[in-house]
Amino acid sequence: MSAKYHSNRYSYYEKKTLEQSTPSKKKKTAQKLQKKKQIQKKKRQVRVQRTLIELGLSLFFLGVFLYGLSIFTFSITKVEGYSMIPTLNNSEWVFVNKLAKPRRFKLVLYKDLKSKETSVRRVIGLPGETIFYRKDKLYVNNQEVYERFIEEEVQRAKDSKSNFTEDWSTKKRSIPKGEYLVLGDNRPYAADSRDYGYITEKEIVGVVEMRILPVHQIKQF
Repeated sequence: MSAKYHSNRYSYYEKKTLEQSTPSKKKKTAQKLQKKKQIQKKKRQVRVQRTLIELGLSLFFLGVFLYGLSIFTFSITKVEGYSMIPTLNNSEWVFVNKLAKPRRFKLVLYKDLKSKETSVRRVIGLPGETIFYRKDKLYVNNQEVYERFIEEEVQRAKDSKSNFTEDWSTKKRSIPKGEYLVLGDNRPYAADSRDYGYITEKEIVGVVEMRILPVHQIKQF
């Protein structure tokens, strides 16, 4: 292989060394330079491989950390069914805060202890309260409480001379300690505490803070 061919691959000083050498020296010098470049190339490859391994390990441990964190602090959950229309629709995704405390009118994700199925419903009654509905009005401990989140639905039902929420009560018995009364926003069709009773504090996974998917419908509750 001629020095002219190698001259395109070496620095200015390496070219000068080749030009000033005898043919045999030129060949040895070219071989040394070629070996040097091969060593440098291998070192670069090792550095790249090491960087990729470190990046992969970092991502792995980050994933493990976030997963562990989510077990105790938050979760991302897919909504199933139509009981929460118009607030939430089927197949939408929500962010659940596991550290938040359930409060009236907050959305909660709960898991049935027997079936292990999860559902999203709205907290209406708290422990120690009595709840009843009369002519589409909510009464908590005999005091009327306005439900702004279903205002339009109630008005449409009123215009059609019907009730959006049927008359219903806890039969003047207070909600037991550690239990909550939950209803779906789609009152005429939702399955909720009117069907299966109260949910316990142990069943509540967390408070639904935000709809995150679909992206164009992101909303904080």
